[in-house]
Amino acid sequence: MSSLTPARGFDDATAVTALGDGRFAADVDLGWAAPTAANGGYLAAIVVRAIAAHADPAGERRLRSLTLHYLRPAGAGPLELTVELLRSGRRIANARVTATQGGKEVLTALAALAIPDLPAAGTWLPAPPAVAPAPPREAPRLAPDKWRREDDAHWLQIFDGAPAISHRVQLAPRFGGIPFSGRAPKPGESPEAGGWITLPEPHAVDAAYVALCADVWWPPGFEPLDRPAVAPTIDLTIHFRADLPPQGLPDQAVLGWFRSSAASSGLIEEDGLLFLGDGTLLAHSRQLAVFTPIEPVE
Repeated sequence: MSSLTPARGFDDATAVTALGDGRFAADVDLGWAAPTAANGGYLAAIVVRAIAAHADPAGERRLRSLTLHYLRPAGAGPLELTVELLRSGRRIANARVTATQGGKEVLTALAALAIPDLPAAGTWLPAPPAVAPAPPREAPRLAPDKWRREDDAHWLQIFDGAPAISHRVQLAPRFGGIPFSGRAPKPGESPEAGGWITLPEPHAVDAAYVALCADVWWPPGFEPLDRPAVAPTIDLTIHFRADLPPQGLPDQAVLGWFRSSAASSGLIEEDGLLFLGDGTLLAHSRQLAVFTPIEPVE
């Protein structure tokens, strides 16, 4: 699959159509693919659309937790989602989603939604990392060999062989280094990756877009390796911490900061934080992925 596969825009590529009885149809676009199949964050965005349409059509609640288990790769074409409202309480609602393709389940998910402004027993928040600001959306792209972490006047030029989804977004790295550079972390340190993320065209920061951002960056575990590998996601949990109304927050870049503390037995975890430029915490994420080398072709 070419990394330059033509793709529909984000809203079109994540749209769902109601079929009745909690069932929805979507059309998976491999212009938003990871190396092996549709990207997990992209599929999570589709799931978010279906949850909102069935479990909260009036927009009275906010999605607060979404955990997805990816059962098999999702390919191009029709995807059917079934959303079941498990409980609808005064403050909290819970939903379950199953997505099938070609008669086989490709993912299952559990979600929790809450009313805005729950009574708070206390409040504390992580400090956003100090990094150079995001470039303007219209800023040109710069080749990786010329990139500097403090550059706020360019986006990174993505090489042609990168996964298709990398060409659907604009990235300005602020953490970590080059994937597969063989730079092992020092004792006690964790590999990290991330930086500013935006779409080429203006888009509100809504829950579906935050779900995409949680899994759009290359894994931090790639930097210590000296040869290519893949990391297909087994499960992904996103905790949405900001108040994201149905129409979303105003268009702006999102800062993603991703770290991995353990790679063992062919598995790797990744923890993420997503911020806005003013320091607003958008989401926490955690995922577990298979961590396997790409076998040479005989």
